[in-house]
Amino acid sequence: MAEFISTFITGFQSVVEGDLTQRFPKIKILGLYDGLIHYRFDGDSRELEKIIYFNNTFFVLRTMKGKGLNFNSLVGSVCSSKNYFLVNKGSFRIRFVQENQFAKVDKSITRRAEEYVLANSKLKLDRLSPTNEIWFSIRREGFAFCGELISKREFTEKNLNKGELRPEIAYLICCFAKIKEDDKILEPFCGYGSIPVQLAKKFKFQKLFISDIEAEKSALTGSRKQISAASEGLIDCRQADAFSLNHIEDKSISLVITDPPWGYYEEIGDIKEFYQKMFLSFNRILSDSGRMVILSARKEELEAAVSESDFKIKNSLHTLVNGKKAGLYFIER
Repeated sequence: MAEFISTFITGFQSVVEGDLTQRFPKIKILGLYDGLIHYRFDGDSRELEKIIYFNNTFFVLRTMKGKGLNFNSLVGSVCSSKNYFLVNKGSFRIRFVQENQFAKVDKSITRRAEEYVLANSKLKLDRLSPTNEIWFSIRREGFAFCGELISKREFTEKNLNKGELRPEIAYLICCFAKIKEDDKILEPFCGYGSIPVQLAKKFKFQKLFISDIEAEKSALTGSRKQISAASEGLIDCRQADAFSLNHIEDKSISLVITDPPWGYYEEIGDIKEFYQKMFLSFNRILSDSGRMVILSARKEELEAAVSESDFKIKNSLHTLVNGKKAGLYFIER
């Protein structure tokens, strides 16, 4: 089985591990770090390119573990043996990465790595605009690798509305929630529809209620067709106040999954009071075994609101969303 390394958004390592092993039961996880997973995979590597939350994926040439790792020893280890290159046509350049930042090294080290690739592959050297890249990367956990970059995805907020979740984060949130086929789900702050789109396209459930107090949000207009097409007849989409939810019966919802306002992009007053009202509303509509998955950058205020409610935090993880530190919480009665 070939070895691969893939990188993803910080904090979601356990979620990524669970999703990967469910997708590919024969996959073997070799190492799991914050934002990086090392694994053996015997399928078509093009399947890895379809995974929404992977940014960089590498075909592994060599890995090293231990203290005091440096680029000289990593290059030396790679050059001491013959390697097979998964992509063996086009051009290449060498990149050195220290703790997720591109690094400069002595030219002799770079040249040694370049000469090795030239001697062991059909790739041609192009330092300016190559078709392929070979990375030598050292991480702070005492793990280093050399890998051929086979897939690269640039995640950016430039095509999103202010406060809109990136699709891969929305997908990982849904994975964290452990969706069940008999779930009746509520997304009461649907905004531009990032979470509902992922739910509708990639998960099975009994019923999904989508709402937002602002009717002009695209989840209630433009994205509505996309959501409905994926799960026709299973979705109730409307304008509604999350503090009342008059269209939802008592104790009828098994899962609330949402990214409520943080108070950074809208005027909502006291954020802790806002969350207290939110939990009071959710308390009515959630079943006795109901659960909530909530994303917020206002971690202190949300945790305080939970402690003063009828709920408790069962699990949480911490990540970065739009450059801000945020928490994802699994909350139950």
